[in-house]
Amino acid sequence: MYRRIAHTALAALVMLGAGALSAQTPAAILERYNKAVDPNGALASLQGMKSTVTMEAPAMGMSMTINAVAARPNLLVVETDVPGLGVIRQGHDGSTAWSSDPMQGPRILAGQEASTLVESSSLNSILRSPDLFSAMEPAGTYDAAGDATTCVKFTWKSGRESTDCFSNATGLLARSVTKQVSQMGEVEVEMFIKDYRNVGGLNVPHRVESSMMGMQMTMTTTSVEFGPQPAALFALPAEIKALKP
Repeated sequence: MYRRIAHTALAALVMLGAGALSAQTPAAILERYNKAVDPNGALASLQGMKSTVTMEAPAMGMSMTINAVAARPNLLVVETDVPGLGVIRQGHDGSTAWSSDPMQGPRILAGQEASTLVESSSLNSILRSPDLFSAMEPAGTYDAAGDATTCVKFTWKSGRESTDCFSNATGLLARSVTKQVSQMGEVEVEMFIKDYRNVGGLNVPHRVESSMMGMQMTMTTTSVEFGPQPAALFALPAEIKALKP
């Protein structure tokens, strides 16, 4: 359960003109989204980022802190401090996807669990390039609390699927429904993405309201910064190195 909650953070860390999108192709919707997120092409010059997110699950009386650091080309470390359990860590050092937590111990990830993490490790994943997907198809419309959206079903090259709904008014991502896959199984997560703010030239969401197995959670970004990150942060932990042949 705790790992599933923590994994929703991987799903959600970063994301003009009014008009209906329903007549547009998925590729055109993506182009508009990318322009809304990065209107002046700032992402190309950014070398890394770090963020801190607070995740709250009121029904469980729980609040946890998630710290994430990423750098080019595809380096990532995410640490989730779960009260009463300990720290869950995941990362990618450019070649190895890994996880370590108090319940399952250190693991080298494989299959879709690994490919989904690798997919999110690139800074370029802040945008949505068509080459990230093996298929894109229209998926109707959705009213996201008064924000009319047009939806696209994506099949990612990692194998996962998501149905993402983009605001007709802004072009930004407003809702996403996806399935999180881990060693513990698969679970559907619905997310509402809100409170976009300009950081370093990018429009970054600062609030994500999610629902998983009937449980409501809120992720609030308390800080996000763009800039180079120390290479040492992405080195494999000793317990992961010990697992490699």
